[in-house]
Amino acid sequence: MSNLMNTEMGLANRAARNPVGFLEWDPFRSLFGGWNAVSAVEVTREETGYRVEVPVAGFAPSDIDVSYEDGVLTVSGKSEKRNFTRTFAVPEDVDPDGIHAAVAHGMLTLSLTLHPKAQPKKITVNVN
Repeated sequence: MSNLMNTEMGLANRAARNPVGFLEWDPFRSLFGGWNAVSAVEVTREETGYRVEVPVAGFAPSDIDVSYEDGVLTVSGKSEKRNFTRTFAVPEDVDPDGIHAAVAHGMLTLSLTLHPKAQPKKITVNVN
């Protein structure tokens, strides 16, 4: 019972710190596999897309694999002592070619850029 309360209290504190509205946010949360896994990942909505931060302390960049297929982003890491996998449902407005990953100071940062919005096109009228 106390574990459930700690989890709920942690989520409430986290929601208060998250300007996106953590408890209202669902595209990435749905495939985490449980609330405990969610607490280790930060998802932030930005003007140009989303930023996902996954702690990867103890893993070399070569130990980390990031892949995207059919709207699902998978992050996995494997070292001599441990391994992990996180799976994310990617919103439809994300451009698959605009997904970038970088590791710094034990944190994997995924940048997911939105599809460019359709811009009006000026059509020139030619004289025949």
